[in-house]
Amino acid sequence: MSRQPLDRGDRLEQQYRRLKTRNPVCLICGESNPFCLELHHLAGNQHHDDVAVVCRNCHRKLTDQQHDHIPPSNSEGHGPLATIGHYLLGLADFVLMIVNTLREFGRQLIAGAYAAE
Repeated sequence: MSRQPLDRGDRLEQQYRRLKTRNPVCLICGESNPFCLELHHLAGNQHHDDVAVVCRNCHRKLTDQQHDHIPPSNSEGHGPLATIGHYLLGLADFVLMIVNTLREFGRQLIAGAYAAE
């Protein structure tokens, strides 16, 4: 039995359910196309369940930074201190990307203001 392909409206509804919002937006760069958005585990999916909506590009950057975090000494129980450490490092990476975006937006606004004079 073959499955019928979903139409765009059904695919869009699937994305909204997956992202858990009907108004998804990348919290870092502002991308709002639901088909370009993903859920990023702030501490890495093996450490904590908290997620943030980000675009694929920002997700790849954040995940790459997580690979530079201190690896667990073994694959079994990490304990609460390791979980908190991974969470804080992931959150710091996230906030730093937001700060960099804010700086770029500020520069663009200032440049636009001076160009309009």
